[in-house]
Amino acid sequence: MRPDGKTAPSDLQLKIVLHGTRPPLWRRLVMPSDTSLRTLHDAIQLAFGWHGGHLHLFTDEFGRGYGDAARLTDVDLGLGRGVGDEGATALGDVLAGEWARLRYVYDFGDDWEHGITLEKALPRPVGAGRTVRCVGGRRADVPAEDIGGVWGLAEVLELLDTPDGAGDGPYGELVAELRATGYDKAAFEREAITARLAQLTPDTVSGHAKPPTGARAGHGGVRRLTAEDVALCTCGQCGVGGPVDAGVDEPAEDVPVLRPVILAPQEDLVAAVRGVPLFDAALRLAAWCHEGRQVTAGRVLRPALAREAVEKLQLWKLADDDSPYADAVARARALKSVRSAKDVAVLDDPWWLAVDSGMITISGGRAWGGAATDVAGEGLLAFWAATLGDLLEEVGETGVLDEWHGELGELTAQIADGLVGLLYDAPDDAWVDVDDLRAQAREAGVHGPEFDLFQALVAASFRELGKALALLGAVECEPGDGDDSAEETVLTLLNAMAGQESEGGWGSSTAASNRPWGDRRGHRMRLTPLGRYGLRAYLMECGVPAPLLGEYAEADAGSLLQGLLSYSPEEMRREVEGWLEHRSAADAAVGLLDACAGAGHEAAAKRAVAQRVLADLDEPRALRVLRKAADSDVEGCRQVAAAALYARLGTEAPVDPARAEAAGLWLLIDGLSILAGAGETEELVRGLLENGNTAPEALEQRVDDLWRVEHPATAHVLAELAEGLRGVDRQLAKRMRTTANKAHSRR
Repeated sequence: MRPDGKTAPSDLQLKIVLHGTRPPLWRRLVMPSDTSLRTLHDAIQLAFGWHGGHLHLFTDEFGRGYGDAARLTDVDLGLGRGVGDEGATALGDVLAGEWARLRYVYDFGDDWEHGITLEKALPRPVGAGRTVRCVGGRRADVPAEDIGGVWGLAEVLELLDTPDGAGDGPYGELVAELRATGYDKAAFEREAITARLAQLTPDTVSGHAKPPTGARAGHGGVRRLTAEDVALCTCGQCGVGGPVDAGVDEPAEDVPVLRPVILAPQEDLVAAVRGVPLFDAALRLAAWCHEGRQVTAGRVLRPALAREAVEKLQLWKLADDDSPYADAVARARALKSVRSAKDVAVLDDPWWLAVDSGMITISGGRAWGGAATDVAGEGLLAFWAATLGDLLEEVGETGVLDEWHGELGELTAQIADGLVGLLYDAPDDAWVDVDDLRAQAREAGVHGPEFDLFQALVAASFRELGKALALLGAVECEPGDGDDSAEETVLTLLNAMAGQESEGGWGSSTAASNRPWGDRRGHRMRLTPLGRYGLRAYLMECGVPAPLLGEYAEADAGSLLQGLLSYSPEEMRREVEGWLEHRSAADAAVGLLDACAGAGHEAAAKRAVAQRVLADLDEPRALRVLRKAADSDVEGCRQVAAAALYARLGTEAPVDPARAEAAGLWLLIDGLSILAGAGETEELVRGLLENGNTAPEALEQRVDDLWRVEHPATAHVLAELAEGLRGVDRQLAKRMRTTANKAHSRR
């Protein structure tokens, strides 16, 4: 904070992705936090090559819209309410914390949707100018507007790759023009974008913007329906307080919630980055350029200086064993013949790493660097994570096998992406072994030439991914035997499947897969602590939930219960222990019970977790809180407290056994209501037969009375259970159907 109490000026680093593009088309922009959303609109237009001829709208995580209110109408918005003035709304007000998000839609016909994520806030040096700049991105600008959105764009790009494509079709003229001008869809021209953005003068917004009229705050990108919403609704299914999509993408339902992990201390991670040979070389290059080194028009060192850098800084140590730079005699010969620094492979990677990170700046025909200590630890770690993220993004787009394209290339990309997930899912210090993957496949009984080909692609991708990640210090690798066997197998299998078995081939796909592999040991790798940090940062950026053990230590009880839903019992125990260290047992009990109130699946899920947490509280004041709650009239809280007390103290609990059993049955229906209506019939039946609130024998005795449970979902749950039990226990299914009918009649 500044002495006057106002927030010090800062810049925000944003990643803006054009949704629906594959490979992703995105830009990374840095701009003042106190500029307006109108400036952000102008910056997006320039950064993506839009022409500004269509309407646009921002939507924040709470469902509030911002735009040019003078041009937008209710018909345009489909919201039934006004929007905030983008010119009076500060960027930092709507993106108030890391990973906060916005949606930006341009052209309400083509619906070019951009996802905007705040990656981090950057302190602005005293005296530094207020600018908008592009610091990263991928892919060329969209070549034209009014082409049908991302679907039209995909078709145009496909036609560009097809000889004589388009012809007289709807995109024929555009494709011909793009070919004539040499449009390269993969070319990201940062300097051209930077030049366009330099024409933009960011405005300044003081104070906090007033939220749009009619907006209601919510959480996690979900807004709650108001009476005004319900009055306008025509579906007949909406009610006040129900959730409505705010328009900001949430993780897809099929996105896995990964196991919680522990990260190494930041100082250890920074030290690990400095120990990565590639990054260490970049730092040494920066220090070597401290006094300024001459560069060419191509922004690389002059040839004589390139030779000096390789020898003096021992950059040749970055070379592979089969590189000419690995041998002293061959290295001297190779360096002597150098005509451009671009030809020196061991210099190229660390040089551009240093330039792109800002370790080295180029001006006046010289490269200027600083001492290794000049690079801030947090900044170095952030840049390392961004570098790994770019690699992982490329892996997800094209895989790691450069020679395979088309459908086979897409398959290798999926394989490589899956291997990244396996690495993250592996316990700390555990090796991921390609032999284990093969064994699991064989145990599944899958076989045939197509599967042999898939196995070979997995082996080749595994090895190349390990090499790429090891270069950044993200994994440790142990090479297997037969380094080139996987590619040989792929080629042989492809030839055999095409009926063109290569000379000296093995005669069958089975032989092809056995000859190179046999009993040889395959490659294996494991994540380093630095790799764990980097993969988690990348997954979080992609919207995949990747929790940390201990991240809920200071969270409120509701957030804790929501977060624990995906935890294993051991992980839950460790997280709760850390949470309890920050509050008294009595305060913990009050908070947990308060979080148990409410209706709906989310509240029911929290109650299921709260029972287990509360049952472990044995401090006298916490037990008094539970006793008081067990005698209250608050639905959900009363039942959880009664069940927790009885589970903790048994017959000594200050709860009548009949009341405890009634609470258990209520919580049984409550928990099963989460699965009812979701098509999870087997899970529903399993939940009934394996429930923890009522012993099976007690349940057998009380089935006929379940209709008496005063839970709003009783009738619905019992009806689905009756249907699901038909194939398990016909007699029990009949009784359940009878009690379900009674529950319906009571309603």
